[in-house]
Amino acid sequence: QKCPSCEHHPASMQPAMQPVDGSILQVLGGLSGEPLTVHLTSQEAKKIESVRDLKRCLTRNVTRPLGRTPGTPFSVHWIRLIHTDASMASMELHDEDPVNPETWEWLEQGSLRYMLADVFSFPPEALPSGDDLKFSYENLEELLDPKLLIGYAFKLCKHGGQAWCENVFTLWTSALLSLSSNQVNAVENILGHTLLNRCFSLLQGLDEAEELMRAADPDCDNRNWPDSYEDFYDKQWPDDAFEDFLHKTFASMTIELVRQKADPQRVKEIFRNMFTEKVKSIVWKLVQGQSCGCNRRSCTRGALRFGLGADLLMALIERGLPRCCWAGHWGPFNDSLLRHIMAPLAAVPGDWEPEDGAKAKLCIFLAE
Repeated sequence: QKCPSCEHHPASMQPAMQPVDGSILQVLGGLSGEPLTVHLTSQEAKKIESVRDLKRCLTRNVTRPLGRTPGTPFSVHWIRLIHTDASMASMELHDEDPVNPETWEWLEQGSLRYMLADVFSFPPEALPSGDDLKFSYENLEELLDPKLLIGYAFKLCKHGGQAWCENVFTLWTSALLSLSSNQVNAVENILGHTLLNRCFSLLQGLDEAEELMRAADPDCDNRNWPDSYEDFYDKQWPDDAFEDFLHKTFASMTIELVRQKADPQRVKEIFRNMFTEKVKSIVWKLVQGQSCGCNRRSCTRGALRFGLGADLLMALIERGLPRCCWAGHWGPFNDSLLRHIMAPLAAVPGDWEPEDGAKAKLCIFLAE
């Protein structure tokens, strides 16, 4: 939505100003209008060519004082940058607008208002699209906590619907994939754990998604199941499709993080410091799951859906997963991992599940 006087100013056609060293951005932040000042080096200032660049710069510097969504280490904010002139007429600056000399003058004068509001402060009908939102976090360690993350996804889905939640979570994925290789591969404790270990904990936590969603709903115990969902945007409890979304989002992010950022030597060290049989158990469970004790193939727990466990294992092997963790013998019958994958597929050849295509690719990959 545009402000009443929101028109492109003629000065926006002028070329971007080249600021000097020590440039200062002064904005009024939040609804209370408290002043916020950001000091820039010449190199930082020269990178600001558009309003989008300006917003990103401000976001990096002012996110922490603006708080977070209660109960989580992160939040999603709607950002607007508005100029108010002497007559109190307002004009919103849009992402594609260039930063010109007049914009720098407004910054120096402190006549720009930087509006940040948590998405949960808006009614569902007023929620902005993902393009206008910014994801921020305070603690990288908690950013991959299954309880916090699944609980937050549940709250977003309840407030704005699953489609909107999925849109917002692209920001979470971008935040993690934008981490540097040093951040991804940094050793966090004496056991040699890195961010990758937290990713595995997150994926294992998917097995408890339903329980974590119930824990995030303060009215869970008082609902008249399955009829009382009027306070949900989609008028229903997040069903199996929501868990599908969690599997795709968390597993796909982990796979891309491994492919793009994981250092092969660090991957070797991570898994060599773990008990080999435990590693086999973890990776195998993500691929095939663990039987619930009945004869139904689909009745398993712990497996990543859509064959994502197989894709993850292939990515890990390519990035240095020690051979002893996947090429040796495993299980009570001392079989190879390849045999464990092939056996259930061969048992019912005419009744393959959608994820079996990925497992078949993994079979070929392991054999080669």
